[in-house]
Parts: sequence; structure tokens; C-alpha cells
Amino acid sequence: MSSIPLKEEAVAGKNQSQWFDTKHLRSDLKSRSVKGGFSTIAGQVFSFLLNISSTILLARLLTPEDYGLVAMVTAVTGFVTIFKDLGLSSAVIQKEHINQQQVSAVFWINVFISLGIALIVSLLAPVLASFYNEERLFYITLVFSLGIFISGLSLQHNALMKRQMKFHNLALINTASAFLGILCGVVLAWFGFGYWALVAITILFPVFSTVALWFVCDWRPNFTLKANDVKSFLKFGAGITGFDLINYFSRNMDNVLIGKFIGSIALGLYTKAYQLLLLPITQLRDPLNSVALPALSTLQNDRGNYKSYYSRFLFILAFFSMPAVVFMAVFSEELILIVLGEQWIEASSIFRILALAAFIQPILSTVGLVMISTGDTKRYFIWGCINAVLVVTAFFIGVQWGVDGVAKAYVAVTYLLFFPALFYSLHGSPVSVTLFLKEISFPAIFSIICGVAMYYYRGYFGDLHDIILCMTGFLTGAVLYLALWFSTKASRERAKQVLEIRHVLTKKI
Repeated sequence: MSSIPLKEEAVAGKNQSQWFDTKHLRSDLKSRSVKGGFSTIAGQVFSFLLNISSTILLARLLTPEDYGLVAMVTAVTGFVTIFKDLGLSSAVIQKEHINQQQVSAVFWINVFISLGIALIVSLLAPVLASFYNEERLFYITLVFSLGIFISGLSLQHNALMKRQMKFHNLALINTASAFLGILCGVVLAWFGFGYWALVAITILFPVFSTVALWFVCDWRPNFTLKANDVKSFLKFGAGITGFDLINYFSRNMDNVLIGKFIGSIALGLYTKAYQLLLLPITQLRDPLNSVALPALSTLQNDRGNYKSYYSRFLFILAFFSMPAVVFMAVFSEELILIVLGEQWIEASSIFRILALAAFIQPILSTVGLVMISTGDTKRYFIWGCINAVLVVTAFFIGVQWGVDGVAKAYVAVTYLLFFPALFYSLHGSPVSVTLFLKEISFPAIFSIICGVAMYYYRGYFGDLHDIILCMTGFLTGAVLYLALWFSTKASRERAKQVLEIRHVLTKKI
């Protein structure tokens, strides 16, 4: 293979190799995973409170149209930004052995691609403005292109820190960056800048996080780029990039169709309902997934420990995410009024419908980690194609019945694909479909029982103030949920896995 010389550099710094070796992680992987997950979740809790606070404030300072305008741009620009990474960050995390030359080559590929994508997005600005017949989109798109380039400068620094499971540092960086970005956005909204407040929040996060990542991670790239160094990385990343590309297209086609055929106000209601629903879920799912990928990659050649680690990870995710979604579905109208205000009340029906899909989304997303961590990215891509065809078809059918029709179509296709996704994605892996269903059975059943109880509680005490009703309803559901876990010997044994977290957190690494 040929090489592209950029500049000769003699030897990398003495401390560069510390970011590549992972053998030392295996000695106490469980403790590192739990503590890493705890640090990340703690950071996510702070971000969640920050996002909820800013959402409450911004929802009263901005209009559904402001959110709709930004959603029109992100639905398209986000599609092309998938290419800036090419799955190379996942490859850096998953590969058992990497070196300075390889990571440097990957870094420069990301930089060049990010620059190219930023230029492409700039050229798309007039196209988007014309497509939606909205001149304001032209300037929003131009500003977004700058954030795209900046975010590409720290992809590998972020990947190396995840590879070394330095999740405490990453949590601090992410929360600080989010705080500064949201602060700037709220100030802009307060002074009447409208949708520019949302644009600022979107682009300032990568600016602040990139600066922080370069400061905390002392790895620096060589000024060389050899094709041989990245061949295996590109092959691995091709499946991930293909999946992300197809998946993004399918998951955002609902936004495109609603914006085109129904309008920006309807799109604002839809996207806000979806974002509010996913906000607490992602605070749990994303940090656990971030910790699980490097851990599972480390165990990819140890089927027994891989299976054990995944089962615990899946159970913990289901234990917390399923009852949380059920609670939000039951009290959807009250939550919309409390968080967003009366002008968003029409989003409550959308919120309730989408919650049905969110019940299984977090756990179903973990099968992707299995395929990535075992290096089976080809299967990952193929499933993405199958999923995309059915999801997009559902959206085209659902849009005929308005926004609620799109939401119902998404729920229907999510459940339709549940078992096919399990059988196809887990085939040949250390994880079986039976194991998967076993791990989620108790959380699912107990969550549904609690949902029924909270539904009747809401109907009986519906005259209470919205905040009081939600708080007491949550406590009622939580007490019943915990009681159900201690109702049988089998469920008590499973619940011990959650209690073990506290013991691991108090243990020194």
C-alpha cells in the first residue's frame, strides 16, 4: 500500500504508549466498570438536571417554531456528520493491540474528513433553505458546519480515554462543556435571540469539550499518514459507518416527513416530545454502553466471562430503564405541563405513544454492542439495512395520519423487529436469545405491573396538583416495584446484582 507523507517526526513522546495497552484493565474489570459507570452516570445526572432546568426555561423563552427550525437542519446535517468518524473510534477501542502510528493515521483521517464534511454542509445551506422554503435555515446551517469541523479534532482523544476506561475524567469534561454551552444558550434566549440560542448550545459543546480533551489526554499524533496503518481500522469501521448512515437516515426520516408535509410547529412538538422522553433514558443507557464497549472488547476472546459481564450489564440497564419509561408514559401529560408548559400540551399524546417504543429501546440497543465488541461489524451493517427499510416504510405510512400516526408507526415497527433483531444479532455470539430474555423478564413484568398500579392511582387522585401527583405516583410505583423484587426467592437473587454495586463502589481499584 502507498503512503501519504505529511511531515517526518522522529519518535513519539515517552508517555504515548500508556494510552494503548489494556492488559492492566483485566485484573479488576468489574470494579473499573462499576466505578466508571458510576462516574459517568453521576455526570449524566448533573447533565440531566442541567438539561431539565434549561429545558423548562428555554421552553418558556422560545417557541415550537424555534425548535422546529433547528430540527430541520440537524435532521440533514447530522446525516453527513456520520462520516467524520467512519467507525474508527470504535475500532481504536475494540482492537486488542494498537500503536502510535495507527492512532496517528486514524486521527488525521478524521481531521481531513471533518474538514471536508464541514465544507459540504456549507454548500448544503442554500439547498436546505430552498427545500423547506425557509431563508433562516441558510445561516443556521453555515454555523453548524463550524461545529462539525471542531468536533473532529478530538475524536481519538476521546476514544483513547474510553479505551483506558478513564470515565471519571470524561464525565467531568462532558458536564463542564454542557454547562458552559447551555449557559451561553440560555443567555442568548433571555436576550431574545430565539433559535440562535439552540444553535449556540449545539456548537459550543464540541468547542469546549475539544479544548478539554486535548488538555487532559496528553497523547499527540505523529505528522505521518500511512495507508497500511489504517487498513484494518477502515475495514472494521466500514460496517459501523454503514450502520450509522442507514440508521440515521431511517431514524430521522420522521422529522423530514413531518417538517415537509405537516410543518415546523408540528415538528417542534414531535421532536420536543421525543427529546424529553429520551433525556432520562440516555442518562442511564449511554454511560452504561460507553463503559460496556471497552470492557466487552477486552473479554472478546473469553466467552465465559463475556457472557457473564453482558448478562449483568443488560440486567442493570433493564432494572432501571423499564420502570422509568412506564412512569413517564403514565404521567405524560403532567410531565409535559411541568417541564415544558401549557403551550406544549399537544406534545403529551406524542410523548405517551413514543414511550411504548422507549420501553424496549435501551435494552435492544445492547445487541449492537455485542456485534461491535466481537468484531462482527458486517452483520451489524446488514441488520441496519433491514431495520432501515422497515422503519422508513412505516414512517411513510404513518405520516398519512399526522404526527400521532408517525409515532404509532414507529412503535409498531419497533416491536415487530424485536425478536428478529435478537435472533439475527446474537447468532454465533457468546450471548443467546434465551439469556437475553431471561435477564429482562423480571424487570419487564414488574414494570408493567407497576404501570397498571400507577395508572389507577393517577385516575383516583387526578385532582392533585401536577407536581404532587407525579411525586406521589412515582413513590407509589417505586415502593411497589421494590416490593415485587423481594416477593419471590428467584427475584430476590436477581436483585442482589443491583446491591452488589454499592460494595464494588466502596472497594479500592
